Amino acid sequence: MKKYKVLLTESISPVGIGLLQEKAQVVTAPSPAEGDLLPLIGDADALLVRSSPVTAGLLEAGKKLKVVGRHGIGLDNIDLRSATRLGIPVVHTPGANTNAVAEHALWAMMHCARNFNKAEKAFRRGEFCRAGSLPGLVQKMGYTTMELKGKVLGLVGMGRIARRLSEIAGRCLEMRVKAYDPLVPEEVFASAGVERCRTLDAALSGADFVSLHVPYTKETHHLIGERELSLMKPTGYLINTSRGGIVDEEALYMALRDGRLAGAALDVFETEPPAADIPLFGLDNVLLTPHMAAMTDLALVNMAADVASGILDVLEGRRPQYLANPEVWGSSRIL
Repeated sequence: MKKYKVLLTESISPVGIGLLQEKAQVVTAPSPAEGDLLPLIGDADALLVRSSPVTAGLLEAGKKLKVVGRHGIGLDNIDLRSATRLGIPVVHTPGANTNAVAEHALWAMMHCARNFNKAEKAFRRGEFCRAGSLPGLVQKMGYTTMELKGKVLGLVGMGRIARRLSEIAGRCLEMRVKAYDPLVPEEVFASAGVERCRTLDAALSGADFVSLHVPYTKETHHLIGERELSLMKPTGYLINTSRGGIVDEEALYMALRDGRLAGAALDVFETEPPAADIPLFGLDNVLLTPHMAAMTDLALVNMAADVASGILDVLEGRRPQYLANPEVWGSSRIL
């Protein structure tokens, strides 16, 4: 019989499951709902979660729980304070989906810049089925687009994903990149060739595109609201692949509806899944995707392998590479 039991809230890539099964019994819950997890967590040594909530009650019910593994970067769905209080290490995968999310942010910028939402829908409706050349009709009907070369990209946050995006946008597409992040040392900006902004306002002002790359915390809740949106160019675009609560969706809706902002691309929402009737769904100048920026073939394998390795490291007494609450290392739970 295998020594450990690992409880999965949802299935992950077979690569990660295979790594875990070499050392542990792997059990996948019927659903990520707490009611389905509680009967199974009592004798689990590890809990592996994607984006569903991990509450204090669930952690306390895991009497043998030695580690929680987060399949992804963000930790806002995990009660980290309670995990730390209980001496439970939390591991995550901050490097696994860096390129995937950066590529998604770049694609979203290109989508907005090239008017795809409006032009593609008009094309399908038959609005181009008239006399004249297609290029001429594009210009006549107001569907001309913009190039990214020479445009200004403002980054909010300068972590792994933002740095990868700055590399692609700045070095490959010749955009001017500036960024705001008070927690990152000067040398990070210098090595990336990114202009450092000392305030959030400076990163927003004058940017053709603003891309958000910060975690969701009390401090970043509605970081981008009515005042911040008013600082952006009316021809600017907001890109959010980070977390939904960072943007005040009502303020964004009003700015987009009233033409005070040209467009936006959102992969994340304040409530997930969002309701089917949120006002943003009624706008044609916003690109909406279902939290899929990290859902690439390679990123899914990377996240599964990294979280499995982190869990096994803790279970076997090795300090994991990505430990979200290092103060618990050496607690009685993992000795």
